[in-house]
Amino acid sequence: MTSSALRLSVPLLVAAFAACGGPQHSQPADPAPAAAAASPDGNAPAATPARLTTPGPNLTPDGVVFNFKPSGKPNQIFLAGTFNDWKPSDPKFVMKDDDGDGIWSITVKLAPGTYQYKYVADGQWIQDERAPGSAPDGYGGRNSQFDVK
Repeated sequence: MTSSALRLSVPLLVAAFAACGGPQHSQPADPAPAAAAASPDGNAPAATPARLTTPGPNLTPDGVVFNFKPSGKPNQIFLAGTFNDWKPSDPKFVMKDDDGDGIWSITVKLAPGTYQYKYVADGQWIQDERAPGSAPDGYGGRNSQFDVK
């Protein structure tokens, strides 16, 4: 486009915009600042969601986030349960502590239903004391249990 065509186009666009009535709102067109945080009553979402670190299973739009803070410093932790046939070393269910804060996490997409699970830290099966429920594991202990609705 030549500079003379550009000079003609801008006034035409301005005139067309004015002819259609211009903006139909009284608020400024500038978006809210990106740093705006959620209100205390939770009505407005935060610009950047906080990292979810609540222990136990947490239902989120991305799936169920499992957070576990073990005693000691295990080398590896897996999540095992009814959703993966209780496989204690399933590579799809390895938990991670990427930031080194001692909280191991994994996000799993699960269909609605009731699920049982345990954490497997270096081969040791551990019940999640923060789970909303529990059920007998058939070996004298308890499985952690929760519902996805």
